[in-house]
Amino acid sequence: MRVHHERRRRMIKRITIGVALVLVAAVTAVGVWAYSMLNSAGRTMNQQPGIDDSLTEALDERVKHEPFNVLLLGSDARPSDDDARADTIIVARVDVASGKVWLVSIPRDTRAEIRGHGTGKINGALFYGGPSLMVDTVSDLLDIPIHHYMAVDWIGFQNVVDAMGGVWIDVDVKIDDPKAASHSPGLRAKRIDPGYQLLDGEHALTYVRSRDFPDADFTRMKHQQTFFKALADQATKAGNVLKIPSMVRELAQYTSTDMRVGDLIDLGNALRGVGSDRMETATLLGEWRSPYVWTDEENKAFLIDAMMNGRSFEDTATPGGGAVSPGSVSLSVRNGAGIDGCATETADILEAAGYTVTEVGNANQFVYDETLVVYKMGHAAAVQVAEALPKARVVESRGMYAFSTDILVVVGKDYATWDTSGGTR
Repeated sequence: MRVHHERRRRMIKRITIGVALVLVAAVTAVGVWAYSMLNSAGRTMNQQPGIDDSLTEALDERVKHEPFNVLLLGSDARPSDDDARADTIIVARVDVASGKVWLVSIPRDTRAEIRGHGTGKINGALFYGGPSLMVDTVSDLLDIPIHHYMAVDWIGFQNVVDAMGGVWIDVDVKIDDPKAASHSPGLRAKRIDPGYQLLDGEHALTYVRSRDFPDADFTRMKHQQTFFKALADQATKAGNVLKIPSMVRELAQYTSTDMRVGDLIDLGNALRGVGSDRMETATLLGEWRSPYVWTDEENKAFLIDAMMNGRSFEDTATPGGGAVSPGSVSLSVRNGAGIDGCATETADILEAAGYTVTEVGNANQFVYDETLVVYKMGHAAAVQVAEALPKARVVESRGMYAFSTDILVVVGKDYATWDTSGGTR
């Protein structure tokens, strides 16, 4: 039992963001210089056995013939924790032939069947059976094969960002989250103001860890995807080539993977130059019904079909790629701004667009700065409703909003800038 425990502890090195390695390796492992650096770094990389026999196939052979899927894991656990669970779960599909990468984020509380352990939160599979069981669980949920897995320790993530000189990010909202900054001495990285800025390792880690938002994990996953794209773009810039040795050294110390050093070199050479324009990102949607996120099966089918068939996620925003009929969508509209008449005018706009508004009233509080389009299961319909308004942001309810219609629209204070002719006041 003790041996098994220690083995599990080694296999699930405490990690925060798994995808960093596959992106940095893909865009920085170039030429003979990268080969020599990685070959040396391999002596410090935490090499793990393959999940099954198919994982031992070298990437230089696999990528010549077909795309492959990599499970990327992350965790907020600390070395003293005995119950590490995956807090960041991403499936990456890599197609070298087209030079494209697809990333699908999976909420950590997603309800899943875990072999030998019944129904539970998907992030618990790592604790119960290490990477092997995690691979099986994700594969069962998505009904796709997982060929490899990869994990990077949170210290490695932070150090790689610093070795690169920071990453430029357009931060969309203010972050003031002591929990997300627990890695930062004196919590000095707990606050990040909105705007385009250079984030060092400490602040970048806060950015990708913070869950202090109305929709918690879903905004966090969006921020992670934003970071990955920024990282991919900036790692390909000529000025960063000189930083390859230090980046590789940092990665190697904190990496756990079943892939060999030679595999990473082949992957890096094959995908060098891939930027955000060649990267598709999406989140597996679902509804919060405590204690789980119940997966939106329709959304899952769209995303997996697009990813496995090499299409853009935007092509599958609605069933069959077509529009949702407005007349089939019922709406509640509430005044969340405290501005007289804003809910009624918004309802008029939506009814003119063909939607069925069955409730118009006030929100519990007039504290909403922006207009929200809230959905439970119909993400595609919510996107379409938002597009009918001058300004709106789509969010998932996850049990935090009470409404009986298909969609809830909460009109925010940004209503004051609306111009129904299409501009702003």
